Amino acid sequence: MFHGQHHHPPNPLASPNYTPKVSFDTFENPVASMFSFTLQVKTEGYRRTRNTRVFLCAASPDESGREALDWALEALVQDGDELIVFRGVEQDALGKDHNTLRDEARDLMRILQEKSVEYDPTRKLSLIVEYIPGRVTDSIDRLIALYRPDSLVVGTRGRRFGVGLVQGLVGSGAGIGSVSKYCLSHSPVPVIVVRPGRKLRKAVEKRRADPKRGTHFE
Repeated sequence: MFHGQHHHPPNPLASPNYTPKVSFDTFENPVASMFSFTLQVKTEGYRRTRNTRVFLCAASPDESGREALDWALEALVQDGDELIVFRGVEQDALGKDHNTLRDEARDLMRILQEKSVEYDPTRKLSLIVEYIPGRVTDSIDRLIALYRPDSLVVGTRGRRFGVGLVQGLVGSGAGIGSVSKYCLSHSPVPVIVVRPGRKLRKAVEKRRADPKRGTHFE
């Protein structure tokens, strides 16, 4: 686990469907093994079972990251699942006002809750936001080791498979080739590459029309 202190998130994180559970904050801890700000909420009545699937989504603030996140919320996660959303920030952000980063993380969590309720207000989910400064590849490695997800979800800007994968997670500090190649060649769990735009909408429509949707454990 990360070294730091647990704090209860402020009331603005609460919603009629989700209840704040715990946050983790190591931004002010100089001996922490990894600086991070973590938020977690759970739908009322959520219970983790042997059928719970865990997904890690690397959601950059650009269009490719938003599409990956939208697809994960709309077409991937189902009742009883857990979704961890990772947002990387520049390492030098630690030299700025940390409260700004915390506010950004809370805003992202609110968006997650709103979209989740919009797509399916009946399902019970656990949602986690991880805001982490530093190298994206190092953060992905540690998050996979921590949460042991069933799959890693990433977006792509390019038309060809793997081109522009997770570009922009931390701005210019992460090259297109280096991060994408790393995810595809080093991830110990399956990598789901979300296609952009028109193809994404077609995939979601096909998913919705599938009569077997939601019966993967039956």
